[in-house]
Amino acid sequence: MTIKKTMLLTGASALLLLAAGCEKKVGGQVVAVVNGEEITQQEVNAELQGANIPPSADKKAIMAQVVQQIVDRKLLVQKAKAEGLDKSPSYIEQLRRGEDALIINLLTTKAAKGVSLPDASAVDKFIASNPTLFSARKRYTLDQITFSQPNDTAVLRQLEPAHSLEAVAATLSAAGVQFTRGTNTLDTAMLPPPVAAKIAALPAGEPFITPDKGRFIASVITSSTAAPTPEAQARPAALELLRRQALGDTMQKQLQAARSAAKITYQPGFSPPKTPAAAPPAIAP
Repeated sequence: MTIKKTMLLTGASALLLLAAGCEKKVGGQVVAVVNGEEITQQEVNAELQGANIPPSADKKAIMAQVVQQIVDRKLLVQKAKAEGLDKSPSYIEQLRRGEDALIINLLTTKAAKGVSLPDASAVDKFIASNPTLFSARKRYTLDQITFSQPNDTAVLRQLEPAHSLEAVAATLSAAGVQFTRGTNTLDTAMLPPPVAAKIAALPAGEPFITPDKGRFIASVITSSTAAPTPEAQARPAALELLRRQALGDTMQKQLQAARSAAKITYQPGFSPPKTPAAAPPAIAP
């Protein structure tokens, strides 16, 4: 064997040994390796965090199941990347939005630590000031008409004089707007108190119209049942609502401060409207 061949073989052997030494193996914090990608105990713990595992459950079996779920997920991710989907505009945009949501959530969590809880008198005052959430809480049964956003916004104005669900149906039919009819229930505890008060003040049979994700729903109350919040539940619920309000105010102040300190430029046609957009007819919770 020539010296040149000996050197080549020696170099190849060194590369194989180096590759073997770099090969990722299970052990310690690494619980599995999927095509060279490690799955750590930390990842498994994160998956288990918040899981409602019964005390009598076989924790080793559950952990093994979770590891397999992560393995399957890694395999699918690897296949998607092999097909170049991680370079697609759709993926990049969704990734950006996901990162935005995550870091805003972390900012909100940080701000929540500085929010003081209200005292007992503030809680009592809140309960007394918002009867539709507590003592005067009701559950309504509704007849409803659901229709998509009309191409002609004038149709919405034509619905303003409709004082019954049949009048709503007749107006929509005359405008060529398709709709569906059905029934539903509504709990006043799910509504902002001013909206709940407006609905409660409507004459019997009077429809109210609410926007809902690109469509509109016209509703008429057919029956009402008193459903006061039990006292044992009222105080914790009021405390949580007040905490959310305080956190919302804190985040709004931070946003306003950031907006006033920021330099923002808009392409023509994309700047914020100078006047508020016209509100839809009737009540919009």
